[in-house]
This record gives sequence, C-alpha cells and structure tokens, in this order.
Amino acid sequence: MTDAFLLNDFYSVKSTEKQEENKLLITIKLNTMHNIFKGHFEQMPIVPGVCQTQIIKELLQIETGQSLVLTKGDNIKFTGMIIPTEHTEVYVEISFKKEDNNYIVDAKLFFENITFTKFKGSFKQN
Repeated sequence: MTDAFLLNDFYSVKSTEKQEENKLLITIKLNTMHNIFKGHFEQMPIVPGVCQTQIIKELLQIETGQSLVLTKGDNIKFTGMIIPTEHTEVYVEISFKKEDNNYIVDAKLFFENITFTKFKGSFKQN
C-alpha cells in the first residue's frame, strides 16, 4: 500500500471497531499542525474534500490489505466543513462489498450528529 500518504502524517487511527463483516467504525485523529492547513486555509483551516476521499480509500486499504484506486464516485457529498481546531477527532464509517476485483463502498465522515461527508463509489484492486 504505497499510496497511503496521509496516514500517520495528516491523520492517525485511534480505534477501529468492526460492526459487521464488512462494516467498520474508525476513529481518526487529525494533525491540526499539518502543512495542508496552511494552504487550505491558514486563517480558517478546513479538511479538503480530496483528503476526505483519500482517508476513506486508505482506511479501506488497511482493512482489505489491497492497494486500491478510485474508479467511480457515484455520489460524493460534502455536507459540512471539518474544522480541525473544532473537530480533532472524526468518525469514519465504511460499509463495503467485494464484486470481482472491485469494492463497492458506502462511507461517511461524521462527529456526533454532524455529517461532513457522504460517499458512494467504488475502488478496484491496483
């Protein structure tokens, strides 16, 4: 998994709970001092959408042990801003099923009753 470049730098995994066979609840901790926040945006930092999608991919790679590439983003909605100074910890819920060499994924990033991201899409083995 050579493309897990945000893990242990931009964020770290605090805990992983397997809720069902192919459903995970993962708690991540953001690195509030990361350089990404200087460019996005220094006065009011927020987690870029592309980073949120990459986090989903990296966490799925850890679970599957496969190097993956995003093949389809059927429905990706950014419904709230993750402000790292307010939300240092974020929950990531990932449900997936494998079809051939593809993983069909339904995921969300949230904290308590605030949903930041809803993701429906697929990844294939790289």
